[in-house]
Amino acid sequence: MSTMQHAWLGHYEVSSTVCTGLTFARHSHDECVIGVNLVGEEKVWLDRREFDAGPGSITLYNPGQIQGGGAADGAPWQFVSLYVTADQLAADLGLAHLEFDRSLCVQPLLAQRLAAAVKGALCADSLVRDLNEDAMVVMLGEVVAMSGVRLPGSTATGKAMVLRAQELLAEHLHHSLPLDHLGDELGLSKFHLLRAFQKETGLSPRQWAMQLRTRRAKGLLRNGAAASDVAQDLGFADQSHLNRHFRAAYGMTPGRYQSAVKR
Repeated sequence: MSTMQHAWLGHYEVSSTVCTGLTFARHSHDECVIGVNLVGEEKVWLDRREFDAGPGSITLYNPGQIQGGGAADGAPWQFVSLYVTADQLAADLGLAHLEFDRSLCVQPLLAQRLAAAVKGALCADSLVRDLNEDAMVVMLGEVVAMSGVRLPGSTATGKAMVLRAQELLAEHLHHSLPLDHLGDELGLSKFHLLRAFQKETGLSPRQWAMQLRTRRAKGLLRNGAAASDVAQDLGFADQSHLNRHFRAAYGMTPGRYQSAVKR
């Protein structure tokens, strides 16, 4: 018996699986495969060698590597998996080429954080998905570095770059500016953009754009604009998204806020 959640996130394919005694025949993938084992012992067969991956293990497979294995019959097993082409992952991390040097990293805390991001990326809410995808890219940089791949430094970091990123986000506030486009404008990989922006502001670019959206919504509502019009003009998915983010930021719904400022 097994249950699986599965989704595409732009260039990433992710899944979360809960099962007992699941095994995989020997096979290969065109993409890089990153697995995180949460519960249970996985017996892995990889390129004519075998090893065990227990809870807290992160397994890394290069494209074309022959792999197989799984959990013992009747044994509980819970894991998440992530699939991405080597070229895409390299581009997102600012690398010219990517090949994992290690197949197994035992890093329980990073494994839990990465698994939580993958599960969050399977959420039905588009903003929650986007925020977890951002977190996932940053953690993949950590995973790849632990696998023995040296990540390049970035020269275009600091306040000037972040200010330019904020200008671009503000200009495109009525719709979500994809990280790929933002990174291209600034000459940064997704990984370095996220790291630099987070270091300078404490927020991801998407989080920063959402707080600006919510702040501008407050001004429009104060001036009597209808909440439905505000949601549409500022790029919220719908009025319920405006309500949720406004309440999270200011402790009240847009309707209650408008009632309060009319007094």
